[in-house]
Amino acid sequence: MARRRKDDGQTVNLFPFLSILVCIIGCLTLIIVVVNLMAMNKGEGKTPEEVERAREYLLVKKEKEEKQKKQEELKQMIENLIQTNKDSIQKRDKLANLKEMLDNQEEIDASREELIAKFNILQDTNKKLVKDNNELLVAIKEKEEEIKKRKLPPDAAALRVRPSGSSSNTKPFFAEISDKGVYIHTSLTKEPVAVPLASLNQSEDFINLLKTIASKPYNRLIFLVRGNSGAVKALSQASSVVSGYNQANGTEIIPGRLPLPGEGKIDLTMFSDHLEP
Repeated sequence: MARRRKDDGQTVNLFPFLSILVCIIGCLTLIIVVVNLMAMNKGEGKTPEEVERAREYLLVKKEKEEKQKKQEELKQMIENLIQTNKDSIQKRDKLANLKEMLDNQEEIDASREELIAKFNILQDTNKKLVKDNNELLVAIKEKEEEIKKRKLPPDAAALRVRPSGSSSNTKPFFAEISDKGVYIHTSLTKEPVAVPLASLNQSEDFINLLKTIASKPYNRLIFLVRGNSGAVKALSQASSVVSGYNQANGTEIIPGRLPLPGEGKIDLTMFSDHLEP
C-alpha cells in the first residue's frame, strides 16, 4: 500500500477564501433582487389618489407652461406696441419739423421776393443818383467855363431871406429847391443837407424833417425856390412827396413858398432863433 507523502509546508489550502467569496456574491445578488422587487412593488402599489394627484400635477405644470408662454408672447406684443408708439411719435415730430421748415421756407421765399423788389428799387435809385451826379458835374463844369468866359466873380451875392410877417409863435423849417435837388437848412454856418430828387421820397433826412414839422402845430415848412424851370419842376415833385406823407400819416403839412431871385448863397441870419449857430 502506498504511503501519503508528508506535507513539507509548501502547499496552500484555498477552500476558506473561495467559500467566503461565494457567500459574498450570493448575498449581493440577493440584495439586488430584493431591491428590484421592492421598487417594482412600490411603483405598482400606488393608490388612485396618488395617481390623480400626479395627473393633476402634470396638467397644472402644462397649464403653467402654456401661461408662461402666453405671458412671454404678451410681453413681446407690449414691447412691439411700445416700439411702434415710439416710431409714431418720432414720425409725428419729424412731420412737425418738416411742416415748420416748410412754413419757414415760405416766409423766406416771401422775404426774398420783398428783398428783390427793394433791391430793384435801390438799383433804379442808384442809377438815377449816378445820372443826377453826372448832370451836376457837367452843369458845374459849364458854370465854371461860363464864369471864366464872362470873367464874373466866382461867388454870387448872398440872398437874404426876410420874415414875411408870420406869427411869432411859428417856427420855420427851410428847404431849398433847385433843379438838382433839395437842400435842408438847419444851421447858419454848416452846409445844408443835400437830398437828390431821385431819392427824395426815400430820404431819411427829408422824412425826418416832415416828422419834426408834423409833431407840433406851430411848425411850418418853407420851400425856398430858385428862379429856374428845373427848380419849378423839383418843387412839384417835393410837393407831391409832402402830399403823399400827409395821406399816409394823416398829417396836414402845408408848405409855404418863397422865391429866390438869384443864384447866390442863402442868408438866413434873420432866423437865428430857429436855426443852429
